[in-house]
Amino acid sequence: AIIGASNNPGKVGHDIFVHLLRGGYTGPLYPITPSARSVASVRAYPGISDIPDRVDLAMIILPPAAALKAVQEAVAMGIRGLVIVSAGFKEVGGAGLDIEQRIVAICREAGVPLVGPNCLGVINPSEEVRLNASFSARMPKAGNISFISQSGALCTAVLDFAADREFGFSKFISIGNK
Repeated sequence: AIIGASNNPGKVGHDIFVHLLRGGYTGPLYPITPSARSVASVRAYPGISDIPDRVDLAMIILPPAAALKAVQEAVAMGIRGLVIVSAGFKEVGGAGLDIEQRIVAICREAGVPLVGPNCLGVINPSEEVRLNASFSARMPKAGNISFISQSGALCTAVLDFAADREFGFSKFISIGNK
């Protein structure tokens, strides 16, 4: 599920959803947005609880307060993993720090793995998955090395370097604020 999906090119919620589609993801995709019937010609849902199937992973692309609410709903729905790409959390302090700490506590209590917030996203280029849930339009080749970095800028540079040399990855993860 992509919570915060958008029909507006250039918005993160649009770009990540389109990267998932173009990357050849092999599973079902559920764009979540109350403002559209579809995103990139895929039926959209107004909320997470409106999805008719079980969801394994939710990408959250919302401002901090809305992200907290989405995390609470996702955990209540039994979603088993979360990636928050949005910024505005502990890196800005104040309310953002408080919200991030609340999100971390919710995920720890529920045993739900969390990547982010404030990250580039995650990529799994294996043929069985083809998941490009990231800002990067580039899907790396499949390979045998995983890459994990806190820095989104470093992730982008490594993806570009690897693509130019046809180097592959098994997993590629930007952890953001951790």
